[in-house]
Amino acid sequence: MQLVADVGGTKTLIAVAEHGVPRHQRRYDNSEFPSFEALLGDYLPTLAEGERARLDGACLALAAPVDGTAPVWLTNRPDWRFDRATLASALGGIDVRLVNDFVASACGLPALAADDLLTLQTGVPVADDVRLCVGPGTGFGVAAVAGGRVLASEGGHVAFAPLDAQQVDLWRFLGGEHRRVTVERLCSGPGLPAMHRFCRMRAGHALPTGLDAADVVRRARDEGEPEAVQTLRLFARILGAVAGDLALTFLARGGVYLAGGIAPRLLPELQGGEFLAAFNDKSEHAALARGMPVHVVLRTDLPLLGAARLAMRGRSAGNADA
Repeated sequence: MQLVADVGGTKTLIAVAEHGVPRHQRRYDNSEFPSFEALLGDYLPTLAEGERARLDGACLALAAPVDGTAPVWLTNRPDWRFDRATLASALGGIDVRLVNDFVASACGLPALAADDLLTLQTGVPVADDVRLCVGPGTGFGVAAVAGGRVLASEGGHVAFAPLDAQQVDLWRFLGGEHRRVTVERLCSGPGLPAMHRFCRMRAGHALPTGLDAADVVRRARDEGEPEAVQTLRLFARILGAVAGDLALTFLARGGVYLAGGIAPRLLPELQGGEFLAAFNDKSEHAALARGMPVHVVLRTDLPLLGAARLAMRGRSAGNADA
């Protein structure tokens, strides 16, 4: 039996797994704990004594670059430090594996059932070719599966490339808040309220403060606020363009999988046509982009599924087998 967790900037999903299947899953708000070890101190007592005694390994999927056995700090919660030796001691000396959360997500793709996916573009899938797993959550994750190996990436931190006058204005707007405007500044949970502030500014309205992604979605869906509606459409266009660029980068003929916590909440916008128009708007390579299948992963615990598969194998950190 293994301990598995998906540790993001905002929340943690934690479970125990047997034969690669997670169970006894719980969700925690990270802001309620000073460290992951403190969170562990809350979770472990919820297990039966026999379950704790049977733990023989752990795999933690972290929203951060992971480099071998070096300590890891979460990108969007840098006060949380992950050290394998410290964690192994807290867990009774078992082996602890640390992996990037989208490496885990990519490893979890084979565990998905057909009804765990919503297909946006059927394309012409090429069996055993590259599959790309990308998605917005607290940050923006990227990983690819190539030749049965999962390749880690920090593709969310590449520079944002505006494609029209509105997006140029958005780039300038965010450039006043950040030294460098990256994809993650936009295609993420914090990106939605940032875009909403921009849309409000462009319309000459007061800029709201303290809103999160859920507030923007509520303003669009429940209140019909024009700037919030515009924000969701703009988000879909930019996400489509970014996903299409990454699909070309990796030549993802095996399919593109939109994962993370945001995409399933924006299905109407992703199905509305603007996402795919931007995904496929690739000039001389438009036909290549149209041939790539595009799916939304409806399950938000995909990194946990992948961590469970990796924990079962008990291999060293780094790139992983899918």
